[in-house]
Amino acid sequence: MVARHVKGRLRSSWRKTRRFLFHTVLHADDPPGRLALGAAIGVFFAFTPTFGIQMLLVVFAAWLLRANKAVGLPVVWISNPATMMIIYYPCYIVGCTILGRESIDRRWWSELRKPPAGWWQAVEFYWSHLLEIAMPLWLGCLLVATCLAVPTYYLVYYVIRGYRLKRWGQLTPPA
Repeated sequence: MVARHVKGRLRSSWRKTRRFLFHTVLHADDPPGRLALGAAIGVFFAFTPTFGIQMLLVVFAAWLLRANKAVGLPVVWISNPATMMIIYYPCYIVGCTILGRESIDRRWWSELRKPPAGWWQAVEFYWSHLLEIAMPLWLGCLLVATCLAVPTYYLVYYVIRGYRLKRWGQLTPPA
């Protein structure tokens, strides 16, 4: 019973994804370059540790670079509370490797459970622990985000271009 329900939900979400891809992306009035840039911007910000303001950053960057905002926003939703550790921990490890630092261990996590007694001392304690991981996390995230956004641009560009040329014989939607 549960398996059937899960299969139905997965099938439904796959159908919605296909509909979004075919109707929103492939048939949008924008040229392939603007659509691809929107997707690349979405991928870039999905892999940066700007959780909570990623959508605003995507809209602003898409506006600034004249990219398609409607394509970039759903792409940034890749990073959500369920995928945060899957995305950010490997990025953190990449940053530690580049900086030649050791990554955090169980000792670091156990220290977080025992903050100092005073309010201000606790704030300083947590702030210092956050700063320990901030530099490797940002460096790793920016590197991974760039390494994924660039191929995303070209992949989306050539998929849209190929689809439109095959389907319509031109790059712009028919009138």
